[in-house]
Amino acid sequence: MGILDDLSMGFGLKDRDEDYYERTAKTIGRTQGADREAQYRQSNVFQNQPQRAGLLSFMGGGNNQDRNAGGNNIIPRMFGYRDRADMTDGGGRYASGGLYQGGGAYSGLANIVAALSGQDLGERQTYVDQYIDQEKGAGFAERMKTDHPEYYRQLVVNAMRNM
Repeated sequence: MGILDDLSMGFGLKDRDEDYYERTAKTIGRTQGADREAQYRQSNVFQNQPQRAGLLSFMGGGNNQDRNAGGNNIIPRMFGYRDRADMTDGGGRYASGGLYQGGGAYSGLANIVAALSGQDLGERQTYVDQYIDQEKGAGFAERMKTDHPEYYRQLVVNAMRNM
């Protein structure tokens, strides 16, 4: 886990895991003392460990699959994103991996933090290309994009209908 993951979990942009609560308890112990750490470990928050909480937790409503089950992605869509996950997975709108894009100064700051922490952001790939690769095999979308652009456009149209 990197600092970006902890910040995303802390602000409620990403689901929290058990390790998040353990790291939080240890940080409280280091910065505020053992008594405060023990108090946190006895708290309702530590005991129940809610997956989604934090200042910005209202923004998401879950990933794209959750939308089909009645999830709320109004805020991400207001800014041109597919869902909350699309806002935090790098790559910009309707893509993941690679440098953070589309968030102005926030993306710049996230890229600086990632570089300083040595985090590998991977390669940028659009969600449509990910869908095509899942259906046809890894790297298929990229090959069709360069070798057969007309066929690639048809694949994109079909993928958009099915996503």
